[in-house]
Amino acid sequence: MEFILISDSKIKVMLTEEDLREFEIEADELDYANTDTKRMFWDILSRAKHITGFDTDGQKVLVQIYPSRHGGCEMFVTKIGSLCPSEEGCHIQGKPNPIISEKFTVKSRGRSAAREKKRVCVFAFETLEQMLSVCRRLFSLGYSEESSAYIGENRRCYLLLEGIDTTGYEPIDKFSFIYEFGVLENSDATDFFLSERGMSICSQKAVETLSRC
Repeated sequence: MEFILISDSKIKVMLTEEDLREFEIEADELDYANTDTKRMFWDILSRAKHITGFDTDGQKVLVQIYPSRHGGCEMFVTKIGSLCPSEEGCHIQGKPNPIISEKFTVKSRGRSAAREKKRVCVFAFETLEQMLSVCRRLFSLGYSEESSAYIGENRRCYLLLEGIDTTGYEPIDKFSFIYEFGVLENSDATDFFLSERGMSICSQKAVETLSRC
């Protein structure tokens, strides 16, 4: 089992077939509704906290699992917010539940060409003016892919852009200037956050529309 701390809010856990065998579970059987999966998940998070300091106590998390060809899997855990008072102290079979997994998905490594074309990246901005500046420059560069904009309850602004390959945390060619204004976010975690605590500013053609502001 290997832990890779990506950021303060995200960790990658690599599990071999032997690791899963230790928990008496297989990659295609992982399901957060299953008690064995929950026990495995709590154990992994406990080890992650001890080894890397990644602490999910009192946090909601997004969990994504990609089964590997050799029987193991890669697990990505992203903290997406604090538990509300009514959720804290939840117990299952007498054991305290340290987190609530709002989304627990098992995904295939394969991606269709259509899905690749629809890849969406999300940038967060501390101010509306920062996002507007990015929209103006993107429009001047001829960006014409689909885009949308939101504002969260934290007052940060979010710009969702299709057709830009951010390739992890590497600069993105002529669009790399966006990093000067905003921060690249995890798209799945942000989607969930915005669906719960966000308000739409512009649901379609946000770059074109907001570039006029």
